[in-house]
Amino acid sequence: MKTIRMAVITPGRGRGQREIGILRERYRHDIPTLRSPDDTSDYGEFATRVMKGFLGTLVVVCLIIGGLWFAYDPYIKPLIDKNPTMSDNDSLIDGNADEDAASGSTGADSSTPVAKPDTPAKPAATASKSATPKEAPKSELDLLLEEKYPMPKIIPLLEIVDNWNNVPKRAYPPEVFAKETVAFQLVVNGQAIGSSNVAPGTPLAPIEYQAGQLQVGNKANPGMNTTLPVDKTDFKERIEKRYNDYVAKLSEKVTAQRKRVKEVVEKDPAKLAALKGEAAPPAAASDSGDPRFSAVKTSLRNGEAASVTLEEAISFTWNGSEKVGGEFSGSYETVTVHFEVATIFGKFPVNYKALLQGGRVVAWIDPITEDRI
Repeated sequence: MKTIRMAVITPGRGRGQREIGILRERYRHDIPTLRSPDDTSDYGEFATRVMKGFLGTLVVVCLIIGGLWFAYDPYIKPLIDKNPTMSDNDSLIDGNADEDAASGSTGADSSTPVAKPDTPAKPAATASKSATPKEAPKSELDLLLEEKYPMPKIIPLLEIVDNWNNVPKRAYPPEVFAKETVAFQLVVNGQAIGSSNVAPGTPLAPIEYQAGQLQVGNKANPGMNTTLPVDKTDFKERIEKRYNDYVAKLSEKVTAQRKRVKEVVEKDPAKLAALKGEAAPPAAASDSGDPRFSAVKTSLRNGEAASVTLEEAISFTWNGSEKVGGEFSGSYETVTVHFEVATIFGKFPVNYKALLQGGRVVAWIDPITEDRI
């Protein structure tokens, strides 16, 4: 900055006028022209130019600040806050710089191994495979048990009931319930002499089913009966439930038998020969007309063997004298009987052993486990 020297000018003197001229020439670009000591008009013009320059500068500064403000949210703030939507490589650069950066990063990737996105998923896949391991191959004993204690081949329900056209009486449930109020009439000698209404949920006795109509009796008053559409009762639902329960119970029974026999054979390997049918004595006889089987047939006729009948006996085998364990431990003459148990659900094979003492059957046991039947 230039320093302006101020001089005291004395009016009326020639020297003072000469100094004014010199100063005016030297500082004509910095200060307004001095016409006289009392002239101030040029100072106003100078101030106006200064103010215009200041205002212009202020406008430029405001525009810069405004631009930075509008650019803050989309560009500057993510870089400051490390917003997850922007990576560490993001910057405010033009497209050419982006391409250069991409080519540079490609070169870096070629020298630095990067894990593939699907790499972390491999342990999960391995875990899912290990969660469902392959079923172990069945042993010889397991296969033998499946052969000797097979799962029954159960007749489908719709085949048993002839697609609900002919339901066997043995399949009837002991009672049914109506889904709406049922009106009964008391008929004597062909004349109605009384009536009553039975509320839904009251037990009814199924009497006859034909062509979608079910005749039911009033269990509280056996003399009253009526016929109504079968779908207004739970007749079908109860038969289906009975069938499903029976199938489940039978499957559980066979599974339990296999498990029990496996435990016995593993504990006493000598039982394996009996399971295979190789332990029958040389004197074994299977003639059903043999008089030694008379006591066995009498026991079956009297219902001493649970769940089987004489009519279901297919063959008899005389085993002679042998020792048995379990509840009836001791020596007996034994007879093995092969049955095919008939139910409305199908026929199921089973073997029981009769223990004889003094010419009569004292017990029925399982040939392998020696458990009471």
